Amino acid sequence: MLRGRLRIACALILALGVSGCESLEKLNPFGDGKKPIVGQRSPVFPEGVPGVEAKAPVLQPSNSNVPLGAAPTLKPD
Repeated sequence: MLRGRLRIACALILALGVSGCESLEKLNPFGDGKKPIVGQRSPVFPEGVPGVEAKAPVLQPSNSNVPLGAAPTLKPD
């Protein structure tokens, strides 16, 4: 009983170790790898993303306009 479990555990460890190995990609029996799809490549948004200004300043958080004097002060204990 113990030998059977030990064999199963060793087989699982070996399978997990081999599955993460990049050098075994050449042994892929299902194909030669990834082939690019035939066709012409063109940019999706050649003039930029609609609704987004490329040189617009970054928006500040909504609480950035609170004056420093209005912030609560913490008293040390």
